[in-house]
Amino acid sequence: MSIKNTSFASVFESLLADISSIIESVECIQAEQENFVELGCYLYRVFPAIMELQFSENPPKNTKVIVESLSMNVNLVKDLVGECHKENHPVSDAELAKILAKLVRVIKDIGECLCLIPSTTFGGQKYVETAVWSLSDELQNVHFEFKQPIESQMSYAMQIPSSQMLPLPEESDLYPVDDEVLVPTESSQVLSMPCPVDFIKSTNQRSQEQHENVDKSLVTLPHVAHYIEPLYNTFFCPLTKQVMDDPVTIENGVTYERKVITEWFETSSHQDNIVCPTTGMKLKSRVLSVNVALKTTIEEWKERTEVARIKAARTALSLACSDSMILEAIRDLQRICKRRRNKKEMIANIMDISAMIELMSSSHQQIRHASLLFLVELSRSQALGEKIGSATGAILMLIRVKFNHHVDSFAAEKADEILKNLERFPDNIKQMAENGFLDPLLNHLTEGSEEVQMEMTSFLGELILSNDSKVYVAEKASTSIIKMVQSGNTIFRNAAFKALSQISSHHPNGKILLETGILNIMAEMMFTRRIYDELMDSKKEAAAILANVLESGVEHDSIKVNTHGRRLSSDYAVYNIIHMLKNSTPEELNINLIRILLCLTKSPRSMDTIVSVVNETEASYTLIELINNPHEQLGVAVIKLLILLAPHVGNTLVERLCKTRGQPLGLMECPSGTNHITEKQALSARFLAKLPQQNLTLNLALLNNNVVPTILERIFLIQRNGTRTSRHATVYLEGLVGILVRFTTTLYEPQMLFLARTHNLTSVFTELVIKTSSDEVQRLSAIGLENLSLESINLSRPPQIQKTGSKKLFRLPNLLSSRSVETRKMPVLCPVHRGAVEPGL
Repeated sequence: MSIKNTSFASVFESLLADISSIIESVECIQAEQENFVELGCYLYRVFPAIMELQFSENPPKNTKVIVESLSMNVNLVKDLVGECHKENHPVSDAELAKILAKLVRVIKDIGECLCLIPSTTFGGQKYVETAVWSLSDELQNVHFEFKQPIESQMSYAMQIPSSQMLPLPEESDLYPVDDEVLVPTESSQVLSMPCPVDFIKSTNQRSQEQHENVDKSLVTLPHVAHYIEPLYNTFFCPLTKQVMDDPVTIENGVTYERKVITEWFETSSHQDNIVCPTTGMKLKSRVLSVNVALKTTIEEWKERTEVARIKAARTALSLACSDSMILEAIRDLQRICKRRRNKKEMIANIMDISAMIELMSSSHQQIRHASLLFLVELSRSQALGEKIGSATGAILMLIRVKFNHHVDSFAAEKADEILKNLERFPDNIKQMAENGFLDPLLNHLTEGSEEVQMEMTSFLGELILSNDSKVYVAEKASTSIIKMVQSGNTIFRNAAFKALSQISSHHPNGKILLETGILNIMAEMMFTRRIYDELMDSKKEAAAILANVLESGVEHDSIKVNTHGRRLSSDYAVYNIIHMLKNSTPEELNINLIRILLCLTKSPRSMDTIVSVVNETEASYTLIELINNPHEQLGVAVIKLLILLAPHVGNTLVERLCKTRGQPLGLMECPSGTNHITEKQALSARFLAKLPQQNLTLNLALLNNNVVPTILERIFLIQRNGTRTSRHATVYLEGLVGILVRFTTTLYEPQMLFLARTHNLTSVFTELVIKTSSDEVQRLSAIGLENLSLESINLSRPPQIQKTGSKKLFRLPNLLSSRSVETRKMPVLCPVHRGAVEPGL
C-alpha cells in the first residue's frame, strides 16, 4: 500500500521541497559553479528515487530510517549551500574548499541511504531498481575538484560551447569510435573534400529545434535533464551534437543520425566525392546500417529518463514549487507528449489530472496557458479524453474559461479546443450539458448517427434544465426531437417524449412548439392510436405534452385530433377524454387528461361541450369518484375541474356526490394544524361552497355529519394564527365561510334554524366582517348576515323576566344597593319585533 497518506507524507513533502529549494539556490552561485551545478544534478536524480519510495505499493519496513536519514542529510546540504549566499560575508577560497569537502561527505551519505532501499520496493521494475542502485554507487564515489582562482572564473554558462547546453560527465562509451581512423594523405584528395562546417552549422540549428525537449528542459528544472541517468558520448550524433533517434553506421564505422547523414550524402553530386563528414575519409558506398544495439540502448535510456522527468514534474506540481519551476514542469510534460505520442497514457497515469485542472485558474498567465496547452495534447488521445472529463471540476472549469473571452482570449480558445476533443465521449457531453453548455449535446442530437441521437435525446430527457435552457433547446432541437417521436422505433420515441415533456413544461415554449405542429401530432397519438398498438406510456407522454402546451395559452380550437378533421373542442374529443378517464389506470395519464379538460374550459364553446357531455353521460360519477383517489395531484386536478363545472351542472354533481361512499364528509377532512393545510383540503372546502347553496340535500348531509363545530373551530384557529401560516390558508378560510353561508340559505328548514340559533351564526359572521382582511370572506359574511336578517323574527328570543324568589325578600332594594343604575344589564329589545337581540347589533 502506498505510504503517501500515512504519517510520512509530510516528511516526504518537506524533503522534496528542500531538494527543490537547493536546486534553485545552486543556480545563483557563481563561484565553483560547475561543482554546484553537479551537486544540483545529483540531488535532482535523487528525486525519482524518493518518489518511488513514497508511492511504492510495498514500502519497506525501514522506510522511517531511510527517510529521516535522507532528510537530515538534505538539511545539511541546504545549510552548506546557504553559507555560500551570505552577502555580508563573502566566502573565501579556503572556506569554499571546506564547504565542498563537507558536501562530498553528505552526498556519499545520501548514496548510502539509497542502497538501504530493498528490491521489493520497486515492484518488479528492474530498470528502476538498476537506476536507483547505480545512482547510489555513483553518489558514494562522488568527487568535487576545487579549481582556482575563483575570482577569475567565468560564469559557467559562458564557458559552455554554443552547440552544447551543459558539460557531459566523463563516462566510458558503450560503443566507442576509433579516433585514429586512417585518413588519406594525398593533398588533392584533401583539397577536394567538401568542407562540412556550413553543413554542420545548419544541421545543428535544425537539430536544436527538433530536440527542444532535451535542451529547453534545462532552463529551470534546472540544467539537469541529462543527469537523470548518465549520458554517453556515443548517444550523440557527431554532426548535430544531439541524442540520436535513428542511429545508422556508415562504411567506415562512424554512427550518425539517419536524416542528417542522408542530407550530407545528398550534398555530394558524384560518387567519388563521398567522404565521412567527421574524419574526411573517402567512402565507396552510401549504404547505411542501422545500429540496432545503440538504438535500443538510447530508447531504453529515453524511456527511463522520461519516466523520471514525469515523476519529477509531478512532484514539482504537487509541492506547489515556485512559478518558474511549475511552468517548466508543465512545458517539459508537453514536450514529452509531442515527441512521443505513446507517452500520453503513461503521463496521465502518473500525473494527477486534477492538479493540472486547478492550474487553469492560476493567477500566473503563463502557467494557465501552459496547463491548457498540455491538456490540449492529452485530450487528443482517444484513451485519455474520458479520464480528463471524469476529473473533479474539469469540465466545469473548462466551460468557465471558454466563456471568459474578455478575461483571456487565448485561454478561452484552448479551452474550447479541449472541450471539442472531449466531445468524443458521451459522458463528457452529458457533464457539459449538466453544467449549462448544451451545444455539444444538441449538435450531436441533430447531426449525429441514429444511435448517438437516441443517446443524446435520452440524456436530454434526464437533465434538469433551467427555464432559459428549455427555451434554447426548444429553438434549436425541437424539430429533430418531434421527428423522433414520429419514428417507428419505440426506444427513440420514448426518449423523445421525455425530452419534449420537459421542454414543453416551460410555458413560453408553447408558441415555439406550436409552430412545429406538435399539437396535432400529440392529439393524433392520443385519439387515433389504440392502446394495443402502442405502449400506454406513449399516450401518457402525449397527453402531458399536449397539456403543457395548452396551459401556455395557445389557441386550441383549430387543433385536429384525427385525419377526419375532428377538432380538440369537439364532442368527439371530449367523449374520448372522458372515456379514457373512466377506463385508464395510470394516474399520470388521468392527471394530464384532466389538465387538458381544464384548458378547454377557458373557451366558452369548449365549456358548453364539456357541460353537455357531463350531463348526458356518467362522466359526473367518474369525476366524483376520482376525488377519493389517493394520488394527491390527481385529486387536486379533478376538484379544480369540478369547481369550474359547479355553476353549470351543480345539482347533478350534488346528486352524484351524495350517492358516493364517504362523501361529502370526505371533502371535510381536517388538517392537523393551520400550517399544514394542503391544496386539496383548501380546494375541497371551496368546491362545497361553490355547489348550489340552496340545495337542501347537500346542506342536510353536511348537517347530519355534524361538520359545523369543526368548521367553526377551524375558522377560530385561522383567525387566531393568521392566514400567513400556510399559502392555502386564505382559500381554505373562504371555503369554510362559504359552507356556513350555505346553511343560511335554507333557514326555512327547522334544523337549519336551530343550527343558526345554537351556534349564534349572526355573531360569527359579524366578527368575520369586522376582523378579517379578506374581501371574499367579508363578502360571504355579509351575504350570511343578509340571509339571517330575513329570518330575524324567528331567530329573535323574547326577553326572559326573572321571578323574585322568597329569599330575595330579605335583600336590600335595588335602589339601595351599591350597584349603580348605569351598570345594570337591561335586555335590548328590537323596536320592530319586540324580541331580544344581541347587544351591539
